[in-house]
Amino acid sequence: MSGVLVTAVALPLLAAAVLVLFRLGPPRTAQAAVVASAIAFVAAVAVLVVTAVDGPTSAVVTDGEGGARLGLTADRVGGVLIALTTLVGLIVQSFGSRSLLGDPRARRFHLLALVLTSATAAVAVAATGAGLLVAWIVTSVALVALLGHRAPWPPAVEARRRTGWSFLVGDAALVGAVLLAVFTIGDIDMRSIGADAAALDGEDVLWTSALSIVALLLVVAGVARSALVPIHRWLPSTLAAPTPVSALLHAGVINGAGVLLIRFSPVFGSSATAMTVAFALGMLTALVATAVMLVRTDVKGALVWSTSGQMGFMVLQLGVGAFAAALFHIVGHALYKAALFLGAGGAITAHTRQGRRPHLGRSDAATLRSTPVRLIVGLAVPLAAFALALFVIDPHLTAAARILIVVFGTLSIGRAANGWMGSTPFTVRPSVVTAVAGVFVGVFAYVGGITLFENFVADVVPYDVPAAVGPVWVAVLLVAIALAIGVVAFAPGPRGDSLRRSAYAWLFSTGAARPIASAAPAHERSSTRSAPAPASSDAPAPLTVGDPA
Repeated sequence: MSGVLVTAVALPLLAAAVLVLFRLGPPRTAQAAVVASAIAFVAAVAVLVVTAVDGPTSAVVTDGEGGARLGLTADRVGGVLIALTTLVGLIVQSFGSRSLLGDPRARRFHLLALVLTSATAAVAVAATGAGLLVAWIVTSVALVALLGHRAPWPPAVEARRRTGWSFLVGDAALVGAVLLAVFTIGDIDMRSIGADAAALDGEDVLWTSALSIVALLLVVAGVARSALVPIHRWLPSTLAAPTPVSALLHAGVINGAGVLLIRFSPVFGSSATAMTVAFALGMLTALVATAVMLVRTDVKGALVWSTSGQMGFMVLQLGVGAFAAALFHIVGHALYKAALFLGAGGAITAHTRQGRRPHLGRSDAATLRSTPVRLIVGLAVPLAAFALALFVIDPHLTAAARILIVVFGTLSIGRAANGWMGSTPFTVRPSVVTAVAGVFVGVFAYVGGITLFENFVADVVPYDVPAAVGPVWVAVLLVAIALAIGVVAFAPGPRGDSLRRSAYAWLFSTGAARPIASAAPAHERSSTRSAPAPASSDAPAPLTVGDPA
């Protein structure tokens, strides 16, 4: 089985190397990349099945005492992650073979995408800390190179530069974490890191403090990779990237914080300080990014800020010890966000052709009558559904995690139900019944999915984590946020209007692109500014960086 694991991770990289040597043209390169990605995905699914049935599988080079020096190891978490990574890689390669047809840089894209897929999979199943670090850095280099697909177009140059500097911060933090962990624990064998960390935890103040510093450095690395506040400005700059690159980024690389903190969950879960910092940054990012998303007028820009907000919620879950729920979030977000990015252009084209047509027979009076019902379905029904689902299914979650899931789940599903009723001619019986039924189905599917993941990874991720952020603090914080939003939304009179205008202006300016000074010489900058966007089937029109290509 070790050979299948190596195939799933290394085949895309090997295919890229072979394609470089043979120098095939773009069409043949695209075909070969799709085939290699398909074989890697099949191998990854086989690894997932084996880990689910027989337990962890490894392909490692060991030292004299059985410790891993080099290689790959996959448990159930690793099996899920490499299956997800190779699936996204296959979908993006297939899409890119069509959308980039005729692009002179298409061959470069397929090669770099193969390298990125292999490196991302290696992060999920590296057997040693050193191997994980190397794979992590390779993903940084490959993604930054892909973001420069349209260089010397200025937005592409800016995206590459901004992302490179942000990733450098995160990569440096991870280097520091690995080096300190090696000094503290010894050679990092990811197969036994839980036992090694547990043996040191509480043994001595010095070692405990060192583990806490390692955990904090891991948080910094994850924050930089997943575009959390305050290292988030690089993600909006990637609007200039071609659609396949955006899909690879938002469905794969952006999940770095979750993958890293789950793989190092014994170390991260042993530090109440690191978990508190993760909770705070996740909460702040979820609020700010989601609010900015609501004021964006372009689809791709809204998707970018939505990703940042979702990553905030994922890290929020990690901060309260809900590791399995975070893993479920990674899988769900990767699948639907890849679909949204790849389908955005077609959806906009179809919407433009159809036009905006008001629903016939719907009067203002009917709209007003529907508002109370929509509010009830959007708030009361999801709350009741979540309470029932958590009572009936009862997943293994901390109290704080339950509160977060109920609140954010209610808002998300309630908004979807409200939007459904608002987009259909309002008649109480069909619209409300359909929306309520959809809410209950969605809630039970969501809670059931979390429960499935909890049971699936029960032997891999820890449940006993410090009560760094308890349910009382979570509830108090959420109430404070709700009150603040309520004041802004419902404040009466001129002061209320001024407050709402100020909030909108701040959110709009926060989401706007902010150019950074170029580090290139003056003559290079001037030539770069004047360079037009390269000709490509996926190239945006001038001055429409936010356009979904």
